[in-house]
Amino acid sequence: MDMITINQNNFDAHLPEIAKIIKNGGLVLFPSDTVYILAVDPINPNAVKKLLSFKNRWVGKAISIAVCDTKMAEKYVKLSTSTQKLYKKLLPGPFTIVTNGLHKVAPGIEAENSTLGIRIPNSKYILKLIKYLNLPITATSANLSGRSPHYSVASFLHTLSQKKKNLLDLIVDAGKLPKNLPSTVIDATESELKILRRGDLIASNSTSLLSTSEIETGKIANFLFQKIINKKLNGPIVLGLSGDLGCGKTVFSQSIGKITGIKSHITSPTFVIVNDYGKFLHFDLYRLNTTKDFIDLKFKDYFKKNIVACIEWPEIMGKSNLDWLKQHTNYFAINFEYISQTERRLSFDF
Repeated sequence: MDMITINQNNFDAHLPEIAKIIKNGGLVLFPSDTVYILAVDPINPNAVKKLLSFKNRWVGKAISIAVCDTKMAEKYVKLSTSTQKLYKKLLPGPFTIVTNGLHKVAPGIEAENSTLGIRIPNSKYILKLIKYLNLPITATSANLSGRSPHYSVASFLHTLSQKKKNLLDLIVDAGKLPKNLPSTVIDATESELKILRRGDLIASNSTSLLSTSEIETGKIANFLFQKIINKKLNGPIVLGLSGDLGCGKTVFSQSIGKITGIKSHITSPTFVIVNDYGKFLHFDLYRLNTTKDFIDLKFKDYFKKNIVACIEWPEIMGKSNLDWLKQHTNYFAINFEYISQTERRLSFDF
């Protein structure tokens, strides 16, 4: 069992070594965007047998695989138009989407009902590895069946017997991972989505996520903002947060502020209309009523530099201001609504 330590600066140098071991049927402990995973070549029957033996898992209980894009996924699963939209809106991200398999993987990867779970992780390490291999890898969490996932190599090794350790060909250590839950598993084989395993983010459809707490709202903010960043846009980024009162818009804005590097406490700007943190702006338009209010505020002047802005109550600013923002900034609309006393839906379409 060999071990290497990776970071953003040295990963490319280690990539050929990691890929070679996987191509040769090896079992590799690898970091993901959620937990540490066990990676093997899912096409190689001997590699899959080794993985199942390590996990104490029987053939017929599916093992998800990670791919780098939708084009690669279509080589292994059937994707309907609605499922393609699900991929486009939710991936890369902490989701496993289950659809009918095409029987192109080794026995033990597809489930007994011939379905297969696909991940496109939001992990540069995994995506680079898959592109280098030009093959998917298994994306099952690094734990024995029925045990908890692991966020550090030390924690993982502590649970293993020497016999289990001997099955590992390589450990890739990226340090301690953030305590994210394993991916949410979505059954997309029918017209109505079913959640088979709940992770940090829950999707009710391809353009809405559910939250039951401030923590979950913050994680949704992180996920959606990463989708925007991945677009590699130029110019101001503006998030219009509309919908029900007390539904988490300020919590969402606080999370965006933290992502942009604001260390000071971000409060609601209700009494001052806008809080300017330099590269991050937080608007609350609830108290504005007329076109003159926006002129007096010099509203449009705020967007002449490359900033990130969250605007609560954008519905108040009227069509002309909204059209101007859509023309002169990168504008993204997110709607907040209560669907029960404790659950809210955040809808988007980007």
